[in-house]
Amino acid sequence: MSLLSSLFIGGSGLTVSQKGIEVIGNNVANINTEGYSRQRLVVSSSPTLEFKGQMVGSGATVSAINRENNGFISRQLTYKKAGYGEENSKSLILAEIERMVGVSNSSLSTDLDAYFDAWQELSDNPSGTLERRQVMQAGEALATSFQSMVGDLDAVTESVNDDIKGKISSLNEQLKEVADLNVQILSAESSGVQANAMRDRRDVLLQEISEVAGVNYYEEANGMVSVQMSNGQPLVSADTVSSLETEWVGGTLQVSLVSGVKNSVLDRSDFGGEIGGMLEMRDEYIPELKDDIDVLAYNLATAVNSVHSGGVDLDGVSGTDFFSISGSGPNAWSGAASSLTMALTDPRQVAAGVIAAPNNQPGDNGNTLNMVKLQDEPLVNGSSTLNDYYAAIASRVGLDVSQNKAALESAGDSLMQMQNMRDTVAGVSINEEILMLVQYQTGYEAAARFVSTVDELMDTLIAM
Repeated sequence: MSLLSSLFIGGSGLTVSQKGIEVIGNNVANINTEGYSRQRLVVSSSPTLEFKGQMVGSGATVSAINRENNGFISRQLTYKKAGYGEENSKSLILAEIERMVGVSNSSLSTDLDAYFDAWQELSDNPSGTLERRQVMQAGEALATSFQSMVGDLDAVTESVNDDIKGKISSLNEQLKEVADLNVQILSAESSGVQANAMRDRRDVLLQEISEVAGVNYYEEANGMVSVQMSNGQPLVSADTVSSLETEWVGGTLQVSLVSGVKNSVLDRSDFGGEIGGMLEMRDEYIPELKDDIDVLAYNLATAVNSVHSGGVDLDGVSGTDFFSISGSGPNAWSGAASSLTMALTDPRQVAAGVIAAPNNQPGDNGNTLNMVKLQDEPLVNGSSTLNDYYAAIASRVGLDVSQNKAALESAGDSLMQMQNMRDTVAGVSINEEILMLVQYQTGYEAAARFVSTVDELMDTLIAM
């Protein structure tokens, strides 16, 4: 060994310490970067050399810059993201529905009460034009309230469709980026370079994709990841991407998976995450709610028309239908709420009496009393009054909102716990970085002192 060899050994110490300081600087700079994984310098001894029968070291070298990561925690975090995304998307829709159907001063329940109150006032003056107009106005307001509720629910459905289209578009771009990163990571790591930043970016993308669509993924031996839907259909395989498409079919926004030349129609069971939650609300929850409202409107119209047709109007003519419904669908009540309208056009047509009055005198108020009685009769399914049935609808929505709120809080807590676990393993700790910085600083200073000493010895040798 020579002084020149010692100089090289000291230089390797300077290089290692300098690289360590650079890695720590990069960690500190990215402390607030989403998805960043802490990096650690891996240092190993340079190969030893034989000198006069002795094995002598030749310094140190940087063998790798590792990325701190735990595959199990990363997959669990991705899974938790899907659960949180599903509950969060449902919470926004449920909050809007609760506002529509909640029992308040401007709800359908209030309009029902106002309708029967108008008939009650008419019973005190069955020939009064003002009272008759109030009955018709209350009936029109009630019909409008039913139509508005269905219209509002249709507006929510339309909004959900718009959100799904937007998320599908963004999802396709993210899937393509994952495939591109697969290629870049394979290319980099096959040449011996650690693709730490690209792996961090890919992990963030996988979490975002899972939050939106509830996907599964696994990493191949070559470092590429394959992404699959919850039903097992592939979205990304190496550098190949299967895109998602949306199109209107029969008035419904349909989502399809395009894989090669084959299109597979997808539904709620194929998705998790935000899209899964939105499809559940659009295809199951809202239609069931509209069906319940149709049942209410149908039973209201049927009962009111039956009573009104049994009375006589101000001219002694037999009563006609008070409401008109023209729904269509698999059941008699399908579409009743959206088609409910006032059938009368003249206040004189309001059938307040049950017996035609002689000499064209006003009739009695018998039919108004029959109409008022409907408010307390079990008209729906033979067990619920109109108000009770609507209250049950509103209560069920309120309960669903409460359950969703609890599920969202639980999913959020679970996600936070998993995120904390991930930060413990891969997050940047300022205290740890400062300790490592001091260590590398000391090592650099020691190596510099060693190099300086060797340089002085070389000067002495040359002077000799």
